[in-house]
Amino acid sequence: MAKIDFDMVGIGQLLRSGRLRVPPNQRSYKWEEEHITDLFQDLAKAIDGEDYFLGTIVLTDSAGAIPEVTDGQQRLATTSILLAAIRDFYLGRGETKLAGQLEAEFLSFTEYRTHETVPRLTLNTDDAQFFTESILQPPEQRPEFDLADLSESNRRLANALTLASAHVAKITSQFRETDMESVLARWIDFLRDKALVMQIKVPDASSAYRMFATLNDRGLRASQADLIKNFLFGKAGSRLTEAATKWSAMSGAIETVGDDELVILYLRHLWVSKNGPTKEDDLAEAIEDKIKGTQTALGFLRDVDESASHYVALFNPEHSKWNGYKTVIRSHVRTIYQDLKVEQIRPLLFAISRHFSPAEAVKAFQLCVNWSVRFLVAGGRGGFLDRHYGLRAQEIGVATIRSANDLADAMREFVPNDALFEAAFAKASVTQSSLARYYLRTIDAVMSGETEPEWVANPETEVVNLEHIMPKVPDDNWDIDPDIAAANVKRIGNMVLMQATPNVALGNAGFSDKKKEYAKSSFAVTAGVSAHKKWGIAEIDARQAKLAKVAVTAWPIDLRKSGGRKRK
Repeated sequence: MAKIDFDMVGIGQLLRSGRLRVPPNQRSYKWEEEHITDLFQDLAKAIDGEDYFLGTIVLTDSAGAIPEVTDGQQRLATTSILLAAIRDFYLGRGETKLAGQLEAEFLSFTEYRTHETVPRLTLNTDDAQFFTESILQPPEQRPEFDLADLSESNRRLANALTLASAHVAKITSQFRETDMESVLARWIDFLRDKALVMQIKVPDASSAYRMFATLNDRGLRASQADLIKNFLFGKAGSRLTEAATKWSAMSGAIETVGDDELVILYLRHLWVSKNGPTKEDDLAEAIEDKIKGTQTALGFLRDVDESASHYVALFNPEHSKWNGYKTVIRSHVRTIYQDLKVEQIRPLLFAISRHFSPAEAVKAFQLCVNWSVRFLVAGGRGGFLDRHYGLRAQEIGVATIRSANDLADAMREFVPNDALFEAAFAKASVTQSSLARYYLRTIDAVMSGETEPEWVANPETEVVNLEHIMPKVPDDNWDIDPDIAAANVKRIGNMVLMQATPNVALGNAGFSDKKKEYAKSSFAVTAGVSAHKKWGIAEIDARQAKLAKVAVTAWPIDLRKSGGRKRK
């Protein structure tokens, strides 16, 4: 990695150190009232204490250029707005000298060659003019505007100034007239010297992207996406409007199922499906290496736009994309997203949804469900899964793999085989109730001889829920050591599905009472427990071994071995 500089500085000191600019195509000002208020309140609590840390500010600092704010725009802009509100308060009291000093130090300065007023912080294309003219300039120089006519981000900036002005009025109203200036001076000193940020300077976008991948702060993925967007827009040249339209359509689609951070996951999964396994911290460099000109940039952006609906559909079983498929595919989508909650397989699902026929996609999605269960139970290393799911996604993209059977053949040596899966299932404990319910619902469907893939035990916990045969905290009704009970209570063999009402009524009852209710159950996976005379570790072992044999049939490694039977 190229040289990266770190420095802990006050956020005000960073603003007064020169000029900063937000890249023209980076996201606009996003903070709502709650974010602004939280910052002001946090600063008010910290001002009488020690230094206060505001997080990281990442700057792309190419030689000879104005440093670009890659991450930290919201904090820098909001701090500037607070300082502008203090300047406005000075002007309202006739303190023009103090107001001018604050303005020159933190907000804007006069270029001695051109005599032009230059902002210390320049926002993106959408916000730069409004920020400079309606916030950084003194009130008497600001143009009139109607909030209804402003863009959404400009309205947020205007609201931020209103909130900042109210905050300044509040902190000064607690003091006598003669003390107000010293109070504001303390705030200015605090913002300059003690409201600290970690300033990180990187030489280029690729270095910034890799830096984001090593930082674990919430929200940095959104900035990674901005870096890629700005690179692609730069390559678009005179066709910038076309590029921006495609990006906007994509981000709007992705944000219907997740926040801005999901955009970077989508971009990586799209890239993986076209180019093979790619780590998140290598994505920006990979894109820059492969996309060299306007045509390749626009081609990629076209794919980014057109593929977004396929990706969004992976999160929504009711998405219109699935209208042309057999109904069971909605069950598979729901199972993967809601029950299993697996993410590493998403690039493979993405490739299947884009390139397979509806008939083959249904079978391939079921295979993905089966493999996911096998890896969850028998174990699978994250890097191992990323690699092989990514390779299969790429092979589907280049048409090396054309069908579910081709996919099964390509994955056969990597998925836990029947013997490994059965052995692991026979010992498995499940801490997530939703996952245990899914396992039992599926096993029950097989035990009951159900062949209709749409059939499923009622998933609503208000109607059907999970019952632990041996309770989590056994009382005198159970002749078992509490430590042994705790070690076995979450094993699959100790769980059944029950109608909610009798389950609540049973509570901590003894096994002799519980098994009477189990015998009445319509669930085969539950009714069979009533054949036992007592319940303990030996019974749990025996039942779980039987369930493990059914599990091999319920989640086959290859649909050809199961006669193509589809299971939910």
